[in-house]
Amino acid sequence: MSVIYVASERDGEGKTALCAALAHGLRERGRTSSVLKPLASGGSDPDAEIYERLLGQPTEAHPPVPGEGPLTTEAMGRVAALVADASRGVEVVFVEGPSHLSIEESARLAESIDARALVVSRYRHDMSASQLTGWRAGFGNRLAGFVINGVTRYKGTDTRTRLLPSLRERGLDVLGALPEDRRLLGSTVAQIAECLEGRFIACHERADTLVEHLMVGGIGMDPGELYFGTRENKAVIVRGDRPDIQMSALDTPTACLVLTKGIEPIEYVKYEAEQEEVPVMVVPADTLGVMSSLASLMEGSRFDHPAKLRRFAELLDESLDLSALLDDVGAHG
Repeated sequence: MSVIYVASERDGEGKTALCAALAHGLRERGRTSSVLKPLASGGSDPDAEIYERLLGQPTEAHPPVPGEGPLTTEAMGRVAALVADASRGVEVVFVEGPSHLSIEESARLAESIDARALVVSRYRHDMSASQLTGWRAGFGNRLAGFVINGVTRYKGTDTRTRLLPSLRERGLDVLGALPEDRRLLGSTVAQIAECLEGRFIACHERADTLVEHLMVGGIGMDPGELYFGTRENKAVIVRGDRPDIQMSALDTPTACLVLTKGIEPIEYVKYEAEQEEVPVMVVPADTLGVMSSLASLMEGSRFDHPAKLRRFAELLDESLDLSALLDDVGAHG
């Protein structure tokens, strides 16, 4: 049995996504693993629900230890017991470390559970090798390497020609650089409805559909089908009294219709939406208010949907040699 400790400098870097995708990758290869986040604020772990939904791992399997302050010897002992329990019958245990710990505390925790460490860091335009050298000093030989996450579309060249070579020059192994992806930033139709106080009038049973793009229906020079056909998995925001625009959207792959100002559509639009199995919701806000609210929702989207897991696993397969990683940490097949 091998233990891999996944760390990051701050929240939102991609630890949960990486742990879930690595476990998913092992499962696809016929290997066994478990995932846990042993330290959590107040003793509750919302990420455990994500692991249950995406990996089928019961939330009550490994209840976390309350851990908001400095890392204590008692807490390390309880974490070690949790890891030992999670290791029964599996080949690899992935441990998601809390971001509030210092590098030194994370290193002590990794040593207490005899883990190799992976550090995931979200790409920033000013990212440099010097910002990451502290992890090598802290973890020493326990550091398996880094995963750079969320490389923006137009910074791929900068990453390949500047950042990665500078990291390797300092002896910092980069296991993969993952591009930013729209699917990982998406929200479900249900989450959009909750955010906007929406009321479903058609196909609410499809509310788990993932929305990757937002499009506003309005007056334009191009035919509606041509405009809306440029995006799939989209939410179309349009006034409830514009059946022409609504029908154009329904003629293209659409995740949901968001009808503004509390105006319900005509019956034919509802009929067509039901035939195409497209959820339709009516919301009280106007278009500007809807877009403002949805921008905040997308920025804070969570890694909580099976489609996100599949996509992140694909990105890992394209950018990270999982077999080599497992060999490095001693988790041989």
